[in-house]
Formats: sequence, structure tokens, C-alpha cells
Amino acid sequence: MQKIDGHTRVLGLIGNPVAHTLSPVIHNTLNEILGLNRVYVPFQVVEDDVQQAVTGAFQLNVLGLNVTVPHKNAVMKAVVDIDPVANGIGAVNTLVREADGYKGYNTDMPGLLRAIQSEGITLKNQTVVILGAGGASKAVAYMCMQEQANRIYMLNRTIEKAEEICRSMNQLFEKQCMFAASIEEWRTLPKEEWIVFQCTSLGLSPHTNQVVIEEPEFYQQVKTGVDLIYNPAETRFMKLVKAAGGTAVNGLKMLLYQGIIAYELWNDIQVTDEQAELVYDRLYEAIHPSGDNLVLIGFMGSGKSTIGHQIEEKFGYTYLDTDDYIIKREGCSISEIFATKGEDYFRKLETQVLQELIASTHHTVIATGGGMPLRSENARLLRELGSVIYLEVSEEEVWNRLRNNHDRPLLECGNPQEKIHRMMEQRHPLYQKAAHFMESVNGWKPDEIAARIMQTMENKKNKGL
Repeated sequence: MQKIDGHTRVLGLIGNPVAHTLSPVIHNTLNEILGLNRVYVPFQVVEDDVQQAVTGAFQLNVLGLNVTVPHKNAVMKAVVDIDPVANGIGAVNTLVREADGYKGYNTDMPGLLRAIQSEGITLKNQTVVILGAGGASKAVAYMCMQEQANRIYMLNRTIEKAEEICRSMNQLFEKQCMFAASIEEWRTLPKEEWIVFQCTSLGLSPHTNQVVIEEPEFYQQVKTGVDLIYNPAETRFMKLVKAAGGTAVNGLKMLLYQGIIAYELWNDIQVTDEQAELVYDRLYEAIHPSGDNLVLIGFMGSGKSTIGHQIEEKFGYTYLDTDDYIIKREGCSISEIFATKGEDYFRKLETQVLQELIASTHHTVIATGGGMPLRSENARLLRELGSVIYLEVSEEEVWNRLRNNHDRPLLECGNPQEKIHRMMEQRHPLYQKAAHFMESVNGWKPDEIAARIMQTMENKKNKGL
């Protein structure tokens, strides 16, 4: 538990409403990881009290604040200085303490930029389509102009709002490359590949079937679709992009990085990629809590199937093996998949299977393939699927169990014992990271291990974990 004492500095968020915010997950996780004596809390502030709230926060020695809707414009009157990016966008979402007041920044735009860069998306010389003309759309427009996109089209139902943003951006950057149109006019856009930013609230949970543009023909020109919505994890917009062959990402990493950049400004530090990944995992789990399944991970030969069957027989769970599921789904063996389509295809197939299982399985003990948690996306999906238990096994035990087994494609090599050593050395930290807890299988019988797992689960339940 975080210690709060006379040296604790306060960080926070002002907005209305704030009960739904995930910002405390970001910043309090960073406080924990970095060992900084900080605490982050949300403050609900009505519109007429923004100036007083900012003044009061400064007098109370609050180190820094985030600002969310509907105060991102109004708060600009309450700061002593404004960063040029925030001034250009016309909105402030971060207040950084200075000697005589707070300086206003906008981390939405640089946060989105870091998010799309982490996905390998570049904007220079690209054609961009922005759906919507709200505050988020303006930040996206600023980013696209700054990153030298070739042409930017802003589509909105009320074309006047889009025209206003296009006019201000063209003027600010002194070039004419932003154009406004109504949603219905999308067919007039040039027939080429687009990067599309979905900046409206359509598709936001619980209204997950809504989308700005329905026509499949639109999505045939979308090379990459970025939806600023992060709940649900896959919006209808994203599904339509993928169905047409494009790449789609959601807005969770934007939320992550806008928060990280604010934290860096407040504390004059640099958050590493590894630390950002830990925070992202916490965010993902906050939105997608674990199901009621038990998920067994670990190296080949650790006994996942045997222990899974013990839990099935003695504790009333349904049993499922992901390799068996894949074999039935693909109509061929794992070895044949590796031989004909390669390991990369198989790992992507595992991701698809996890997504299917999340939607369809409950109260099931699931034995997974040894490489399932190797992709970070899979590790997150496993934790969403259920409570993940890492069955830790020694190299010697693995070798004793598998030395005469010739049904393991990854061990078909000249020196399988050496390969076991290298693979286990590489995978152990990934298994640890993916798991909610570990159980050693060395020297224990399968029924004993199953009983220990269920006792651990019961203890966690009693503690409310």
C-alpha cells in the first residue's frame, strides 16, 4: 500500500464528470513503479468554478493537474503561461506548476503521436482522413500538419465546424493542405490509400454497433484506421477496417502516453518503454477484468494438460486445451501448421483463438501452448481470459519428460537439451510477467498441484483480490 505522509505531493484531475476516469491507474502506477512519493486523485469541478479551483490548487501546493472535459478551453484563462502546442490546438489538458502559477500544456497531441509511432504508423507524405470536428479532431489535425501529412480531409456532419478547424490549421502552419467536407461527401475524396482517425464518440461502449460511415466501400481505401475510443477494445469502425484488409488500432495507447507525458512534465523525468508497458498492462486490466477461467501457462512438459484435467475432475471446471482447439479449427496438426505456414502464422493464430475464447468460455480450466504468452498482446488477452497460473518447472524435469517425445516441432534439432535451456532462459521472465501467480511443479504430484492452485484461488477470493 502506498505510504502517504507529510512529504507526499498531490497530483490530480479536474473535470465534470470524473468518476469514470482511468487517469489514477496511469499515475498511481507510475508512482509505484518509480517510487515517487506522489498521490493522484480526481476532483469534480463545475464549469463556473474552474478559475477558483486552479487558484486553490496552487495555494494548496498541488504539484500538477490534468484537465478533462468540459474544461480544456476554459482553463486557458486560469494559467500564467501556455505552451505553443496547446495554444495552437486551443485546448489545455495539463497544468505544470511554475513559480507564480500553472503553465498549460496539451499532451493529447504528443500522446497520440507517441502512440501511433509505437504501432509503426508514420504520417509524412500520407493522405489522412479525420472523422469528426470536435476538440480531439483538432489535436489530431495539428499533429498531422506538424508531421507533414500530404493532404488532410476532415469530415463532419456539420461542415462549418470542420471548415473552421481547417482554416485555422492552414493559417497556423502557413500551407493549404487541410480540406473540409461533410460525411456524405467521402466518395469525392481521392481514390488512394488513407490513414483514418475516428475522433467521434460513435461506437463508445455501450453503443458498440454505431459507426460514422457504414459503407464497406469506404473501408477498402483505409490502409490504417485509428479509433480514439478505447472501450470497447475493438470498435465497429476497427472491425470494418480489418474486414477490408487494413490495420486498426484503438485509443488506449493515446490515453497511456498523454498521461505519461504529463507525468514526465510534472516530475522532470523520462519514463522508459518498459515502464510504459507495465502501465499499459494495468490500464488494459482496468478496462478488461479477468474472466472466471483458470489459464495454465508454462514451458512444454510442465504438466499443463495433466494438471488441467485434475482441476476438471475434482473442482468442477470444464477443460480446454488451446492446441487441441487450434488443431480442430485448422484441420491439421500443430507440426503441420509450423511446417507449411511457419511459426509467425501460428502465433497470430493463437491471438485469434484467445479472442474467440474470451467471448465464449466461462468457468473453464485452459491449458495453453508453451509459446502462447510470448507476444505481449497474447499475454494481455490471457489475463483477460482468466486467472493466469505459471507452472514453473526445472530444465532437468522438462528433459526427463520430453527426451523421447518426437511430437514437439521446436525440439526437432541437433541438440534439443541445449535448445530447452535457451528457450527456458528466454521465456521464464515472459511467463512471470503474464501470470497472476506461480506454482512450482517440481517434486509434486498433479493432484497436489491442482489442490494448491485452488487453495491459492480461494485465498485470493477471500482477500477480495
